Amino acid sequence: MPGVVVRWMAVVATVALWFAACTSDDRPRVETQPVSSGEVTQTISAPATVQAAARQDVAASVSGVVVRLRVRDGERVRKGQEILRLTSSQVDLAREQARAAEAAAAGAGAIAVDGNGDATLAAAHRAVDNLDESTRPRLRQARRRARRIDDREQRQAALAAVAAVEASYESTRSALLTAGRTVAVQQDATAASLSRAVEQAVAGATAAQRLQAESAARVARSQAEALVVRAPFGGMVQLGEAAASDGTPVSDGVPPELEGLAGSFGGIAGGDGGGTLRVGAPVLTGQTLFSVFDLSDVYVKAEVDEVDAPQAKPGQRAAVTVDAFADSPLEGIVERIAVASAPTAAGGVGYPAHIRLIGLRAGPGERLLRRLRVGMSASADIVTRTRTSDLVVPSRALLRRDGRDVVFAVRDRRAEEIVVDVIALGEETAAVAGDLDSDDEVIVTGYEDLDDGAEVVAD
Repeated sequence: MPGVVVRWMAVVATVALWFAACTSDDRPRVETQPVSSGEVTQTISAPATVQAAARQDVAASVSGVVVRLRVRDGERVRKGQEILRLTSSQVDLAREQARAAEAAAAGAGAIAVDGNGDATLAAAHRAVDNLDESTRPRLRQARRRARRIDDREQRQAALAAVAAVEASYESTRSALLTAGRTVAVQQDATAASLSRAVEQAVAGATAAQRLQAESAARVARSQAEALVVRAPFGGMVQLGEAAASDGTPVSDGVPPELEGLAGSFGGIAGGDGGGTLRVGAPVLTGQTLFSVFDLSDVYVKAEVDEVDAPQAKPGQRAAVTVDAFADSPLEGIVERIAVASAPTAAGGVGYPAHIRLIGLRAGPGERLLRRLRVGMSASADIVTRTRTSDLVVPSRALLRRDGRDVVFAVRDRRAEEIVVDVIALGEETAAVAGDLDSDDEVIVTGYEDLDDGAEVVAD
């Protein structure tokens, strides 16, 4: 009995070997998936960073010292709100120079030259008065004597002589007065003409002085206004760094007359940074005092590769994942695409796309938006095309041959190469047009070395 069992086992083994030999198959094995219908979403992916709606760095117009700081780092501010106040010896000096220039220009008023015409006329009247005092009494005395002459003819002749002398005197007297008035008028006219000439000369000489004074005053006023630094728009403020210094602390209680002097020593080349801006910190002209971020809207700036850039357009939707909140993908809208390219972080060429975040893909997400911080890393998938099709194949079924898109469909256990037009290419599926049927199976793995019409074994 045991021998029979052994013989039957040998027979079974022989039959198994024969069966295996008869069924061995060297046809390539492939994996297939069915053609389906549905919606395909085509996207382009790009690395991104979180951005504010707007940002403005506010720089110091003059060197000085911070004497008042009204906000804390990270505080929300409104447009026009005073952020800080400076004191500066530079501005104090400009004010003094402007005041001096204005005073000098104001002192150059109208110039009048006195012709002394009144004095000349008064002198003429005094001369005539003196002449009257000495001449009129003598004329009166001569007339009295002439009247006492007994002889009528002699008396009349004497009176006529007195009358002639008196007439001559009156003529001389009048001529003296007329000459005095004429000289006085001429003197005043000459003085007036000279005054006008002098005024014109002075006006020409002081016009530039006045302009310089006005210009200096405007500059001084502008610099004085710049000592009070305000927020350009509402948002969140981030204080800048204090200027480098020699390490000598500037006390909050420095006397006003010395605060500006301290500002003049605001920085020493090669010194260390002064830390966050604070009261008593020195600042230099052009130094960033603070930045304001407008967080009324939150954006991401995506670096769209130059190959994908032609597909990106304003108005497209985007799925945005912020690394810090990877489990809460956000939805956004592309608002603008840069016209000019910019180097990407990877060293390539890209076109920045600004995507405004509108909330969670599954809800409004306002609380999450408020938790985002400028500069956070993210990734954006921009939806460039959405198509509904009756011919949807797995994306991995597509391959390029001879410059064409093709798929392999398994028909009658043979791989048939079919040329297709890709209508939309998604991450997992693709909508295509071509000689496919809805009940076809397409090869997704194992087609690398297949020839059209090759027999295959489909799993």
